[in-house]
Amino acid sequence: MTLMADPMRGEEVTLKDGRKVVIRPSRLRDAQSLLRNVNLIGREEVYILLDHVVPNLEEERRWLGTFDGVRTVLFVADADGEAIGSADCHGGTYAKTRHVGGIGIAIRDGWRGVGLGRMLMERILEWMRARGFKKAELAVFGTNGRARRLYESLGFENEGSSRRHVLLRGAYEDEIHMGLWLQD
Repeated sequence: MTLMADPMRGEEVTLKDGRKVVIRPSRLRDAQSLLRNVNLIGREEVYILLDHVVPNLEEERRWLGTFDGVRTVLFVADADGEAIGSADCHGGTYAKTRHVGGIGIAIRDGWRGVGLGRMLMERILEWMRARGFKKAELAVFGTNGRARRLYESLGFENEGSSRRHVLLRGAYEDEIHMGLWLQD
């Protein structure tokens, strides 16, 4: 991985299929596009806990306002002004867990399997290292083999599971907890 001079700057990247996107920190004016993206992904009912449509733009703007770039960040994958993916990190809020950041990632159908997930994850991990986080953690559905392979290729390890933790389309799935130690 080539480290950027500043992970908070936008960067145009080329996906495996030749399409170009810009990965950059979110802005309040992204609210409408992010709202559309999360609602599209939520309706798919696959590999994301969101099981409802975010009701309004104001709620999305409030959520976007929680990302300060210091302990929390949201990176957007922007294709011609449209959010087609995102990755976020929320740092631990208690003194005993401030070294840990929880990661979430969401990519719209049609943009998966072309390297975007890896690029978003690399950006988040780079941001976390630059801010002194020691550990990254995430949860993934047990049946999401593609995502699990991606995380393992980045060095994440299985730290346990919650059996039959998620009800997805009428079937219970395990949730796998994964972690990556970022700094010695």
